[in-house]
Amino acid sequence: MKKLDTILFDLDGTLIDTNEIIIQSFISSFKRHFPDLSLTREKISTFIGPTLHDTYGNYTNNPKLIQEMIDSYREFYVKYEIGNFKIYPQVEDVVKKLYNQGYNLGIVTSKFKVAAWPSFTYYGLEKYFSVFVALEDVENPKPDKEPIVAALSRFPSVNRAIMVGDNQGDIQAGRNAGIYCAGVEWSFKGKDHLMKVNPDFMLSDMKDIFRIIKIIDEE
Repeated sequence: MKKLDTILFDLDGTLIDTNEIIIQSFISSFKRHFPDLSLTREKISTFIGPTLHDTYGNYTNNPKLIQEMIDSYREFYVKYEIGNFKIYPQVEDVVKKLYNQGYNLGIVTSKFKVAAWPSFTYYGLEKYFSVFVALEDVENPKPDKEPIVAALSRFPSVNRAIMVGDNQGDIQAGRNAGIYCAGVEWSFKGKDHLMKVNPDFMLSDMKDIFRIIKIIDEE
């Protein structure tokens, strides 16, 4: 029996590079609703990871305006999404190999499924993942443990599990759920940003997951 038999991945910024379309969607939304607000690209990049509600809630307490901003973000994202994302190197080959080796594979995203699904299915990744937990499936998104616990509960059985992601919230969620957690060095925010929350492991590239599996299985 494998000691580590379950691998959970964040989607955006971990398996699929959607960083640019996310940034452009934020720029469009803020221009529409806060035209006099000056936000640097560096600042906007910090919005990648948290939920849209949490991000916009830092700029207004008005629930109606928050929802309008979310709607305008999604309007731009959906309109320009296709052609503005790409799968990261080695992802498809590695995921297919993990699937063929019998690992439980799941996605845990802070997006609503309707927003996350197009880029996920564009590369046919849905063939390999039996669990997909999106924002609407939980009350408390990452870094809370709830999305991780929800994902694990959907597998027939779990021995040991790991959460892999590109944001601090991914790592914290894994730790809060009591499983292994790993960051990816190709994170838009950089390796140093992830190291601040002390992941158990860092992936230098997608194939590095096999090194991590070996370490855990030999413990």
